[in-house]
Amino acid sequence: MRPHRFPMACEVRAGLHWLASGWLCGLFAAVAAGQPVVTGQRVITGTVETVTSDGLTIRDAAGDVQSVRVQGKGEPGIALSDGTLLAATPQVRVRGECVVARLRPGRIVRFRCLLNDAGRADGTARDLTVLDGDGVELGVRTVDPEGSDDASASRYREREVTAAVKLAGPRRLVVELPADRAYARKTVLGVPLERQARGRLESDDPARIEPGARVERLEAIRLASGDLVARRLEVENPAAGSLADRGDDPLERKYRGLSDEPPAEPRLVRSPHFAFVTDVSDREWAVIRDKLERMVAALETFLGRRMTGVVEGFVARDLARFPAGLIDDQYGLAKIRRGEGVCMNSSLGRQRQARLYASADHGVIQPECVHGICHLTFGSTGPTWLSEGLAELGQYWRADDQTVDLPPPVVAHLQHAEPKRTLLEIAEPGRTASGTWQDYAWRWAVCHLLANNPNYSSRFVPLAIGLMERRPGVSFESVYGPVAKEVSFEYDQFLATLGNGYRSDLTAWPWTATFQKLSGSAEKTVPIKARAGWQAARVLVEPGTTYDVMAEGRWRIAAAGQPLDADGEADGRGRLVAAVFADFRLSAEVPLGREASFEPPVAGQLFLRCGDAWTELADNDGELRVTIRRGGRPAADSPAP
Repeated sequence: MRPHRFPMACEVRAGLHWLASGWLCGLFAAVAAGQPVVTGQRVITGTVETVTSDGLTIRDAAGDVQSVRVQGKGEPGIALSDGTLLAATPQVRVRGECVVARLRPGRIVRFRCLLNDAGRADGTARDLTVLDGDGVELGVRTVDPEGSDDASASRYREREVTAAVKLAGPRRLVVELPADRAYARKTVLGVPLERQARGRLESDDPARIEPGARVERLEAIRLASGDLVARRLEVENPAAGSLADRGDDPLERKYRGLSDEPPAEPRLVRSPHFAFVTDVSDREWAVIRDKLERMVAALETFLGRRMTGVVEGFVARDLARFPAGLIDDQYGLAKIRRGEGVCMNSSLGRQRQARLYASADHGVIQPECVHGICHLTFGSTGPTWLSEGLAELGQYWRADDQTVDLPPPVVAHLQHAEPKRTLLEIAEPGRTASGTWQDYAWRWAVCHLLANNPNYSSRFVPLAIGLMERRPGVSFESVYGPVAKEVSFEYDQFLATLGNGYRSDLTAWPWTATFQKLSGSAEKTVPIKARAGWQAARVLVEPGTTYDVMAEGRWRIAAAGQPLDADGEADGRGRLVAAVFADFRLSAEVPLGREASFEPPVAGQLFLRCGDAWTELADNDGELRVTIRRGGRPAADSPAP
């Protein structure tokens, strides 16, 4: 059973709507109501260095780096550093030049050309703009309906075409209009292009901002929490030719030609692994179908087992369209009425059935279908922590992408909840109450770490299968008990550094590294990557002893950043830092740099890393060669000055 997705979002919209509906006009009322306090305003110009799902890092005109939180389009709010979820929808304008030949099918373009009444073009397309998002009216508009006195001009008139790309090549653009907007009884129009023709991107989606973009104007407010939050943003992309896909973009484009109108009455829809009675439109069903089938493929690959059977049931957007009695289960009907969902699983001998009752919320349908997939394939969904944890993984799964990308309320809860839930508190055996969305968040955290951290992922799949097949003797403790201290340490580190953009595969602890003490003039040289977490220096250090560290080479801490040496930026970003690991505890960070001498705070294993935000490691590159040696006699034996 799955409760409505993150009810906190409703509270956010009600309690923090002041910023979304009028930034400064609601300021004093918001302060009086106990909302985040505005302490100042900023206007920034500069260059985007890093883009995350939570915001941007910008190098301003003075050379300083500013971290700005930017609420994503369609998100209920942005999570602040103190855990507050703030509704702060910014005004965004993203522009940029793009190569027309690189446009993908389904992109909406607008251009002008000379077209005759038969739909044939004369000359090349001009003033081409790439439009972002839904709500764009497709069709052909005559710009100069009167034409010219010249006979040839009267046949070819200036027309503006707004249509979806069907094929983009180096010398020709083919676009497609819906049947009800056909021009000259044609749905497909071909227009010649100039060589290396370029167009302009126009978007209001901050997800379209790319590293290296020029910030022409950013208006932001500074909050008492220390956060800088965007309220207006104008950006020029350096090379928007990639127009990277976000979320469901490819599917929305792929099925743009299908109807968005709901059917007259619910009908049966099918795919290889699903069969639902639903009232969603043809276009929405096509998107849901592809997302579900993609999820099946990901789960089959991950678990190494082919799905058997079909998940069937009901998906309802408007229950008023469903005849009385069509939905045959009162509990399932009640779940749909509340905007929720449930997958009812049953078995009779070797026969298994999974029956879905869900509102037409993709965030409800997907995880509930994971329950059905697991039951049909393995005979059960396992204990609650695994069942719900896998369901959350399935919902957020993206092919070949291990990046954490969660709704703001979930991130904020995991970052700021105290006390943190322990592994054994979450991984309870057997079936327990499903609980709240916060409970789902903790189960996701455990399953995400175990599934994506290479130190534990090879054990996770056999554990999951054993629990779902109810194999005797299989439990969380039996599988992870031998590495209990290791996994507990990494779980604590994961929670301490978690955020959108985090990569568990880049931060796995190097447990197999060997370490040795340095004596005399001995020294140790190790490579340290920018695109990784703590890395073994392979040296055992002792308090009261000075160690000299020298680092050569350069690395980058942003896709559009400048090469840095081990001293990093003036504010410490990109600096080489150290910590000492002892008895499954990690000391505080010690800043180093190109050349440094330091005394370790405790005895233990020396670890090094690039001093960058844990959620921004994925776009780093380069490495340093770091040499460590003893720097002199122990401090206790040093002569008095």
